[in-house]
Amino acid sequence: MQFLNPGFLWLSLLAIIPIALYLFRRKSKRVDVSTLVFFKTLAREHQESAWLRRLKKIVSLLLTLALLLGAIFALSRLILSPVSDEGYRTVVVLLDRSASMAAVDDSGISRLDRAKEIVAARLESVPEDVGVALIGYDTRPEVIQPRTLKRRELLSRLDQITVRPVAQQTRSALDAAIVLARLETPALIWHVTDSPEVAVRSVSTEPVTGGPDAELAENGTASEAETSSAESDDDESDPLADAESALELPDNVDLERIGVALEKPVNAGITAFRIRPVPLEHGRFEAYVQVSLNADAPEPVTGKLDVFVGAALVQPREVDLNPGDRIGLILKLEGAEDQMLRLKLSVDGDCLATDNEVIEPLPNSRPIVVAWVRPKNESDPFQPDLYTQFALRAFLDDYDFEILALEPEAWPSARESVDVAIFDDCVPEQWPDNMPVVLINPPGDAGPIQIRRLDAGVPHESVRVANDQHPVLFRVSSGRVSVTQTAVFDIAGSLEPLWFAGDEPLLAAGDVKGQRFVVMGFSPGRSERLPLTASFPLLIGNALLWCAESAPGITEKLVESPTGGVVPVKGQSVTWTRWEDGGLKRASADLQGGLLELDRVGVWETDTGQRGAAHLLSRAETDLRGRDASSTGTENETLVTQSGWLSGDVTWMLLVLIAFVLILESYLFHRHAVY
Repeated sequence: MQFLNPGFLWLSLLAIIPIALYLFRRKSKRVDVSTLVFFKTLAREHQESAWLRRLKKIVSLLLTLALLLGAIFALSRLILSPVSDEGYRTVVVLLDRSASMAAVDDSGISRLDRAKEIVAARLESVPEDVGVALIGYDTRPEVIQPRTLKRRELLSRLDQITVRPVAQQTRSALDAAIVLARLETPALIWHVTDSPEVAVRSVSTEPVTGGPDAELAENGTASEAETSSAESDDDESDPLADAESALELPDNVDLERIGVALEKPVNAGITAFRIRPVPLEHGRFEAYVQVSLNADAPEPVTGKLDVFVGAALVQPREVDLNPGDRIGLILKLEGAEDQMLRLKLSVDGDCLATDNEVIEPLPNSRPIVVAWVRPKNESDPFQPDLYTQFALRAFLDDYDFEILALEPEAWPSARESVDVAIFDDCVPEQWPDNMPVVLINPPGDAGPIQIRRLDAGVPHESVRVANDQHPVLFRVSSGRVSVTQTAVFDIAGSLEPLWFAGDEPLLAAGDVKGQRFVVMGFSPGRSERLPLTASFPLLIGNALLWCAESAPGITEKLVESPTGGVVPVKGQSVTWTRWEDGGLKRASADLQGGLLELDRVGVWETDTGQRGAAHLLSRAETDLRGRDASSTGTENETLVTQSGWLSGDVTWMLLVLIAFVLILESYLFHRHAVY
């Protein structure tokens, strides 16, 4: 038992007045009156025995004292079974506001709203001389309310907390709570969350801060090598496991976990996503999507993944998920650049909507600038450069290229604005080692590649294909090719031979010292069945597109980051685009300090044109854990404690008692009163 406002207890001294009146009563006097008519009506009140009259006086005194003390205790806010039985001077409320706290139960109440109800109910039992602090956390902790004695201000700040679509990092939040709790001890930390319990051990030394987060939110990101299954991820450790390290609590600081997890949650979400243009296919894109089902789901579910390009539904997919499954899907897409791609996952009974949608624009590419460098050779009747010119013109309508025809003397001045260089029958004196290069009929050594020119070309009726799956040979009919070899070169680095003439490579592609090469050791103009066939334009186009993959800045790279991160930006404002209420919604915000916090899901663009996308994509947030009935501090136990009629603030009980005493005293002593 404890009083929240003990300053009113001095009013208990007023009990001396009724006690004194009871002990020092005036004795009755005999008085002569003119008539006894009126006194006869009161005879019945005085015909009681002496012991009954004494008992009534004692009861009257007790009722008077009960009425007085009840009013004083109500003003002093009497509480039973208070939270601070151990004499805590500080209570730190550590409230989880990460994405998983948006999960709703059957009545539509989110975990955060339930947590607020519990904290507000518990605060009623905290004495007003105990300071309370409030920390909200997701990927990082934020002190929302420093230690204060003002409950109204604290409750106002508590009500303003909202869920952020950000993965949580519990360990750093607990470290921050410990630092705040140690400012005035003894202290108690209320950790209100839906995540599994963190192992705790008490130590007498300083607490370990800044350690690794035992519950690191792992954001799944697909790589190009990922396939349609997630079997390669099966050996990964559980991101919510806390087996490696335990939280260390200093002396005089205790931790109480208040769990608000659902009993049997069902949640499927998108946990990985990546999109890229399909090489050598204009307007085609390839997306990898990973969907997951939480391990504590009671049964398998069937999910529906709808794929929208613009406003059109292009690929409805269904996927069967068992509890704990992570399944990858490869999506083939067609669309215009900058169209908005939207993925929506639907599962019956899903309790968390934050991880069900992903939006991102289709990759946008600028024109590829190609420098075609060849010497002017009017004496050559074959004019081999004309065949390359015809090949370049053949695919300009299908692909976005800008061709710069240059002579070797003009090359150095144009190299800064070029993405891919074609050296046709020449090699520059100053080798460009920072861009991809296509060599056609090279006259000698080219950068890191050793080349020897054959003055007399060697004709070959056919070529032997080493790797017909290489992108440079895409749709090229190698069996109909007849070429004249004019150069012999060495295979260096990861240069891969694609065509052979006997034992000598004729065509090779690969990376040498970080530079992408395509080497053609033959002359198109002197070859019989190559320059006028469809294979030569395809070969040139494939070589340029393949080389352009390594050129920076051609395909716009969105700044793809998980929510909760901070990215450097330039500009004064940013516009967020997200899917809401059946359509795309845009919201603008000011930028300060050159940094943008990714505190929401969607696509952002600054007023300077910098763009990016923020996705949740967190296995830890998607893998909702069910409530462990055997653990302490769960939601059910907390609600039972708060709803007990003999616990917490009993002011309302005292007011009821006062009303009852007034009614009882009126019935016992004043029902036969004469007026």
